[in-house]
Formats: sequence, C-alpha cells, structure tokens
Amino acid sequence: MSEEWIRIAAPATTSNIGAGFDTFGLAMSEPCDIIEGRKIDSGFLIREISGTGSENVPNDPKINSVTIAAEQVLKRCRADFGIEMRIKKGIRPCSGMGSSGASAAGGAFLANILCGEKLSPTEVILCAAHAEDVISGGLHADNVSPCILGGFTMIRSYEPFEVNRIEPPKDLGMVVALPDIMVATSDARKVLPAEVSVKDLVFHVGNASTLVYGMMRGDLGMISRSVKDAVFEPARTKLVPYLKEAKKEAVANGALVSFLGGSGPCIVSFYDAKTDLGGVIAEKVKAVYTDNRIKCQTWVTRPGAGCKRI
Repeated sequence: MSEEWIRIAAPATTSNIGAGFDTFGLAMSEPCDIIEGRKIDSGFLIREISGTGSENVPNDPKINSVTIAAEQVLKRCRADFGIEMRIKKGIRPCSGMGSSGASAAGGAFLANILCGEKLSPTEVILCAAHAEDVISGGLHADNVSPCILGGFTMIRSYEPFEVNRIEPPKDLGMVVALPDIMVATSDARKVLPAEVSVKDLVFHVGNASTLVYGMMRGDLGMISRSVKDAVFEPARTKLVPYLKEAKKEAVANGALVSFLGGSGPCIVSFYDAKTDLGGVIAEKVKAVYTDNRIKCQTWVTRPGAGCKRI
C-alpha cells in the first residue's frame, strides 16, 4: 500500500506568555518542522530524521512524538493502515519553541489527512497532546493548540477539553532568540512551586484576562503591559543564564516586552512590526550571549498560521 508522500509544515510556537501557564499559546511564522508520510499496510516506520537537533530525536516509533500522535489519530478513525514517515526538524529540541509539540501536531495533522480528515481540529489537538503527555510527562496542549489552529490560543479547560482562538494583531512583531543551552520540558517542570499564594493568583488572573482583551482589541500596549508572570518564569530563571540581561537589552532597544518562551531557554520579545526594530533587537539579545561565549540563533518573525499541507 504505497501512495504519494504528503508533506506538512508544523510551525514553532511559544507558550505560557506571561500568566498563561499551560493555557496560552502563539504560533510563529517560522521556523517549522516538515513531516512527510504515506500509507503502508500496517504499523509505523520512521524512514529518516534530519535537521537541527535530529541526532537527539528517537527513531523508535514508540517514543517519537510524531508517530505517537499519528497512532492516536488512526485509532480514533479505526484506520486499517499504517504510516511510513520522514521528519525534518527545523525546531531544535529542548528550545522552548514547541519542538516536540510541532512534531506531535504535524504527525496528528498528517494522519488525519490520510484518514480523510475525519477528526475535528479539537480531536487532532487531543491526539497531539497525548504525545506531549507521553514525551514530557504531563498533559499540556498549549503548544499543539496554536500549532494546529494558528494564531493565539487559550485553553479554557482540560476536563472537558476546550480551546479558543484569536487572530493576533497584524502589527505584532516577534523576535525569538535561542541560546545554545538545553532545557528539557520535564526538567523545567521540576523547578515549579507546588502551590501559589492568593496574591499571585489574583495577579495572574488580572494579567491573563487583560492579555486576552489586548489580543482581541489589537492593542499592542495592553498586550505588553499584560505579559507578566509572578510564579513560573521566576522559578525557571536559574535554568537560563543571562535571561534578565537579555530581556533588559531587548526592551532597551525597542521591544515592547520580553519574556521566557515556554519552558525556555528561548527568549521572545514583542515589538511593533510597523517599525524596523526587529533586527536591532535580535542583534542586541544575541550579543548578550555571544559576548559570554554562548552561541545564539535568532529569528525576526510574526504570529503565523497553523499546520498546513505543502
């Protein structure tokens, strides 16, 4: 049962975004993973894994997020075939840019196409989130949701699961800096506090609510004022050297706000895309790391669409 290969682009994402831990997510225009697949008689076969960080990606289908997610789709659709796959990583693992989420989302999205798109977007997200649970040891859909739906997403509830989407402001520019530091999601979760104070809870509710309102209004100022985190980023700061210095440089050179992307170590800065400050912000943040003999890759990008067939 050999058919034409299908190719899917699955974009990088940033999650948490201030007070929205495990709730908010935002798709980027770049970079992305490329997932290719075609039907085979049965089972799963990963033919090839290439790209950035590919040496750290397992080729065993039982522990690869692409195939774990795809298998969930086939089970839900009661499919009578398997899938042969090729994976090209454009998003480095342990980056805080939704690397495993993009792979999971791409695998689920591709499998759903092969099944005749029987599943709803929400069902595809749940299949991808299952893979995230297996890989990182915790069910979270804040990366796979924007990766599949695109734009800015908010998870209202996990039980029952409900996700909503907002189209981000057209002028919302993003600078992403990725220092050559590895932070595994599972490790980043270990440093989080088990409880938070009522004061911090109130702070988070206020800022999370206003961030959503800012996204709906297209108000960059309101968005930047609302990207605040009193709990999770402070707990993870010690995992990312020079984080405070990088954020300070970004804001000093035109960023509206700068924050730890996902579990880190990437640093995301929002800026007004009507200006040409993206390149300057990227260079200044990069210099914080290169001056300290740490390599750093940057992207000047914008919010993007979700998974798509290419």
